[in-house]
Amino acid sequence: MKNSAAAFRILVPCDYSQACRQALEACATFDWRMPFEVFILAVEDPMQAAIHGPEAERLPGEWCGAFPSKVKIHPLREKGRFVDVVLAAVATHCIDLIIVGTRGARGWEGVFMGSHAERIIRVSSVPVLAIPQRPHLTGLRDIVVPVDIDRDPAELRDCIQRIPGFPNGQFHLLHVETNPAVSEQFAIQLLEDYSRQLRLKHCTSSLIFDESVAGGILRFATQTGADLIAMGTLTSADPAHLFRPSVAADIVNHAKIPVYTFQLTCRQVLVSL
Repeated sequence: MKNSAAAFRILVPCDYSQACRQALEACATFDWRMPFEVFILAVEDPMQAAIHGPEAERLPGEWCGAFPSKVKIHPLREKGRFVDVVLAAVATHCIDLIIVGTRGARGWEGVFMGSHAERIIRVSSVPVLAIPQRPHLTGLRDIVVPVDIDRDPAELRDCIQRIPGFPNGQFHLLHVETNPAVSEQFAIQLLEDYSRQLRLKHCTSSLIFDESVAGGILRFATQTGADLIAMGTLTSADPAHLFRPSVAADIVNHAKIPVYTFQLTCRQVLVSL
């Protein structure tokens, strides 16, 4: 286990794209409220066109200019399939958080291939912060937290408390119900009980009915003017549809605000509607 006094370790995978620059700038400008160090991982993926020569050396250095001089930067360079290299670096360097930029869904490639961000979110064992174009990481205030009212709130509470700088925000718990036959009154009562057990400061809760979980989350975030979506995922098969990695990946591909994902454990479902 890593020493609690050690600096928070952030990994920013680099493919020299504008999305990578977004991630680095967001990382540099966010108030982490703790000592942190940054690992910039340049990946030479044989499946993608490579950038060689002076430009490959120059770009990451230019993009890091926004970091305070006291922040320790670790440049890394590896060859291999992008996601495999990222996961290996997470294990090797005891990474606490991955920050990735995303360009959103991009037609055929966005639907059938998926972005690096989407694929990392599906398999990462550590939290991932996905940064869209024109990110707003300064002054994060309103945070939408999708929840499944059937599950133990303790796991979500533990994850949220480990998010650097976020616990002082205004949390908006959201349960998206896709079954129109479910009793609204009963679901609201379960959500209120869930909220009380979560024991978060500055917290509201909302229940909405929608045919799509991801669509409901995105619409709610837009309507409330949220600054961030924070949601759990499960890398293994699980009947709780809300926590499937595909839902989080879909949200990352379409959200216009940053999305923070973290892995939940496979705990027993508490209640069945």
